[in-house]
Amino acid sequence: MRKILLILLFIPLLNYGQDKIPIDKKLHFAAGAGISLVTYATVIQITDNHKTATIWSIAIPIVVGLAKELIDEKKYKGFDSKDLAATALGGLSMIVTINLFPKKNYKNTQYIF
Repeated sequence: MRKILLILLFIPLLNYGQDKIPIDKKLHFAAGAGISLVTYATVIQITDNHKTATIWSIAIPIVVGLAKELIDEKKYKGFDSKDLAATALGGLSMIVTINLFPKKNYKNTQYIF
């Protein structure tokens, strides 16, 4: 019971300072994480190779973020390197999260998407 109360006391501190992060950067981070997750699931199904899936899952969000920023540069005259960094960090955070769990054979796993 003490642990639960201690955790509940620290929950407000977890959100401290996040109001200074613009919603645009949060959306780029979420998009990078989502792209990375879908890429990992797709590549692991095709190759059943964790290293290959990890490399693709880091590279694809960066490429997609770069393409988005190049479109923004042409369309709105504004390339934002912080948006690109947020997208890349979202992808990287997803790969770190995936690597926290033990590896197994994903070849016969059924995915919803």
